[in-house]
Amino acid sequence: MGLTTVIAFAVYGVCFIIYHHLYLFITVRSPSLTKKGRINACSFSWLKRSIEESEYLLVVHQIRNIIMSITFLASTSVLLIGFLLAYVLTEVPETNGLLLVESIDYPGWLTFFTLTYSFLNLLLALRHLNNLTVLIRSDVDKLEEIEDRSALEYLEKLYMKGSQRYMLGRRGFLYAIVVLFWYVNVWVFVALIALMTVSLSYQHDF
Repeated sequence: MGLTTVIAFAVYGVCFIIYHHLYLFITVRSPSLTKKGRINACSFSWLKRSIEESEYLLVVHQIRNIIMSITFLASTSVLLIGFLLAYVLTEVPETNGLLLVESIDYPGWLTFFTLTYSFLNLLLALRHLNNLTVLIRSDVDKLEEIEDRSALEYLEKLYMKGSQRYMLGRRGFLYAIVVLFWYVNVWVFVALIALMTVSLSYQHDF
């Protein structure tokens, strides 16, 4: 692995961590500082009001719209992951039945792992939001007994986790697309990763 490749991975790693997990950390600690935190506050007020007014069907319909988008992205991820596996793996048959890789395709593997990260987060988002659509009409006392918190707090937690996982899945898609520019030129990839992280953070996250 050459110095250029190391620099490319280092820039990608720093931008990826900042854009994903550091942003969520700031959102949890100081919700008013980030757009995600402010939107969460509005979403929680909507969820609370809808439950108090027994508008369960409205909540389920709205969540189903999000689930449809998640399902589309997850399905696309699986297709792209399958394509990349077929592309980046150059299989060499051996006498003992093992298969080896002739060379390491760094941008191909990085795209593969980024899409896999996105896919796993989308699956977790589906899990949380599907649980929300089911438990929203569950017995309040029973839910509070099991979770040891108010039913509304638990439902808000499910919505927050699902929303966060959905956000991470979408962002993973953006990064996977930019990684493909590594095939054009590694420095183009590095510049685009840094530029995208800074510009999106400035324009859409705060």
